Amino acid sequence: MGKAFATAHRWDLEWQDDTDILSLGHGVKVKVLYSDPETQHSDMLVKFPPGYVEPLHNHDSSHSIVVLEGLQIANGEPLRPGDYCWASGEEPHGPFEYPEGATVFVSFRGASAKHRYEGSPAGEI
Repeated sequence: MGKAFATAHRWDLEWQDDTDILSLGHGVKVKVLYSDPETQHSDMLVKFPPGYVEPLHNHDSSHSIVVLEGLQIANGEPLRPGDYCWASGEEPHGPFEYPEGATVFVSFRGASAKHRYEGSPAGEI
């Protein structure tokens, strides 16, 4: 059974270069707030640099996103702080664009948060 309670203080956590967790790379930074392999649930903060574009992709998990800072354009829909989007990992979704950069809270539910792109092995852009 998963954990019953957890806390995390964002200022106590270091930003990590995202080369392995989501496999986005290219200046994306991640702070993992919670992860439970047994329940296949993970929560994290993700910081996207200005101009970053996350192409059409899918992964082995669904995810919920809340924009905390900046601007995320999800499938053409502008999202600002407090705005929310959800996507199934089963169907391709995106692009997600970050023209001025953004920090988002993401909650993943499923086997893997790593991104897959059409015609590329898992995690490759």
